[in-house]
Amino acid sequence: MCAPAPVTPPANAGIPQEQMEQIWEALEYMKEYDMLQNRTEPDDAINSALDNFWEDKDGSNGSTESEELLQLSSDGD
Repeated sequence: MCAPAPVTPPANAGIPQEQMEQIWEALEYMKEYDMLQNRTEPDDAINSALDNFWEDKDGSNGSTESEELLQLSSDGD
């Protein structure tokens, strides 16, 4: 004959419902705080997307490295 299987109490056994609600609210608050601290600002996201779009469409509008070196050498004359 086998022994009866042990009964595992629920994870929140012994914690009143009111305290469980407070714990869930605290967890939600922490998730929202973390999201706000790590999110990309909308202006930055839009500007980055526009920069990428125009660079893909028209090519880079910045100087090449050799152009910058030529400019530096001519400024030093």
